[in-house]
Amino acid sequence: MVLKVSRPANADNSGVYRRPQVLLRPVRCDEIPGILGKPKSYPAPVRPVGANYSQTRCVASDGGTALDMGGLSKILEFDDGCVRAQAGVRVGALVRALAERGLELPLTPEIGNISVGALSVTTLPQPSYGPGLAQLSSCVTEMKLITPQGKQMTVSERQRDLMRVLRSSFGMLGIVHEVVLRVRPLTPVKIDYQALPLADFAARFDEITTAPGALRLHLSSFQDRVTVERRTLDEEANVGRSGIWQIRNSVMRNVLPAFGSSVGSVLSAPGMRHAVLSGVQRALRATLDRAASGVVMHAHDWMRDLPEEAWKARYTYSLWAFPERDFPRIVGEYFAFCRSHQKQHRYRCNVVSGSSRLHQDRGSLFSVSYAGAACTIEPSSAGERGWDDFLIDFNDFASACGGTPTFNQTRSLLREHVSKALGDRGRLFRQLRNRTDPLNRLQNSYFAALLG
Repeated sequence: MVLKVSRPANADNSGVYRRPQVLLRPVRCDEIPGILGKPKSYPAPVRPVGANYSQTRCVASDGGTALDMGGLSKILEFDDGCVRAQAGVRVGALVRALAERGLELPLTPEIGNISVGALSVTTLPQPSYGPGLAQLSSCVTEMKLITPQGKQMTVSERQRDLMRVLRSSFGMLGIVHEVVLRVRPLTPVKIDYQALPLADFAARFDEITTAPGALRLHLSSFQDRVTVERRTLDEEANVGRSGIWQIRNSVMRNVLPAFGSSVGSVLSAPGMRHAVLSGVQRALRATLDRAASGVVMHAHDWMRDLPEEAWKARYTYSLWAFPERDFPRIVGEYFAFCRSHQKQHRYRCNVVSGSSRLHQDRGSLFSVSYAGAACTIEPSSAGERGWDDFLIDFNDFASACGGTPTFNQTRSLLREHVSKALGDRGRLFRQLRNRTDPLNRLQNSYFAALLG
């Protein structure tokens, strides 16, 4: 058996402490059953780890065994309408390999560090083009996994109910080592921007959401403005000016967080600090949104790889999703919440909040648009002082508004938040997990606290 054993690190790439007792890097899938079958040598919880970019402790293996799946990193087969890959393949590498063959995933995330294994079993909502596909895991048509008892298992879309649960299992029903994903022909995407005052956004919301294309929104809570980024598939469009879009995103994701962090360390007076940040954000966004309007690009062009150590990106976020029908009202309440929080605690996020419009997707049990079309609110930050306290209050606000969180992207969750949002779906998963893993080899303390 070839099994690389590494010394555990105190913290992973995201900066979240997870403290495993043992860190293993399997290089063949047939090594995994032996790990699961030796609880004394490889203590519970046994947690698979992809790129370590989750915003929470969902893959934490405190005192247990972490499986670094990066050793299983081969793209195995390009077939008609699908691609087969091992769990450790990074999505960025997969998307670029598909593009070379004139193919792409139906949904393409903006961050390429995610592993294929993580994509298949976690909640990763994306701006969607139509009903049925708003979570990356819904692109998965087949999984090969090792059960908690060490048995090989293959599940396909023909087993619809089981696949729905596995797509939200976070590695608690088995260790996924191979995945098949649906692909489609590479198609140009036209990107346009429209900046609207909040009142106009609310008045035109039905028109905005019924028009063709995927929607990514940028919420400026202290300017009462919403920038609508529409992504429209256009098979006949000529690709061009994608460089300006990449510059725009780099500024918003890298330059502004770094600038906000620097301003925060230089200007101690909150009023002055916030005025400077608001002015710079407003000027940059107005200039770059106009410059980037009308860009035509392929989806793989908007994907980027973050630094190996995520804290160097100076960018972090949290995510809740809300029913689409209530979203204009909730955005207004969110803006008011941000202003109230700043007034009370003298803190505001130094990066504009993001939002994605999601069509209904029931392909994943914990899909945040399981009950119907939804829109996310994603507060973003450079991780400055006050951010963690802001998220605690934001979670209570979001839960009270009927929001749905994700286990891997929503920080500082409480059990009551999860119970209210998931209801019977959470209870169903807990019962199935207890039957599947009675010795509790794969569940960690994070999920035990939130799901029981």
